[in-house]
Amino acid sequence: MGASEWRYVVAYQADVGAALQQLRQEVYDRGEYYREPVERDSDLDLTEEEFRARLDPRDDDDGFSEAIIEDWRERKRRPVPVDPDTLVAAQPHSGTHSIIDMINGRSDSPGFATVAPLTGEELIRAFGSTTPPSAQVQEWMRAGGGLRERWSGTYVISYRDGQPDHIHFSGYSGD
Repeated sequence: MGASEWRYVVAYQADVGAALQQLRQEVYDRGEYYREPVERDSDLDLTEEEFRARLDPRDDDDGFSEAIIEDWRERKRRPVPVDPDTLVAAQPHSGTHSIIDMINGRSDSPGFATVAPLTGEELIRAFGSTTPPSAQVQEWMRAGGGLRERWSGTYVISYRDGQPDHIHFSGYSGD
């Protein structure tokens, strides 16, 4: 499928980490994320002993059955999604293609599954100021500004009349 780019804008609040968690929950509540197709797998209703009994012992010469059993165990451990974190845990290979994938929260520097701010130098280079207005940040992000490595995000605080006004998040995630 490939990764998906995402962008969000929220009202400014001093705690960017709290704003991120609130946004993740809102995106989850609105259903604005990729959800793996849910197919009823009756094998997951079996005990391990019952599942093992269904396997063909002739396929076990090279450990193939053990690989199948380990895959079954991993699928059985996946939670039923009830919030952003359990959604990510339920589909660890595909992600959600949204800000929900930023499970490690806010960081001062870019990292896996985190959102990080631009440095002062990056702000000057991108906007000519460390206090850019919202329209300028939105245009920059629409043009692909702020995208870093897959599975990471960027945030920029925009200003109005010299005061923080919005937090803009962008990134791309998913497989």
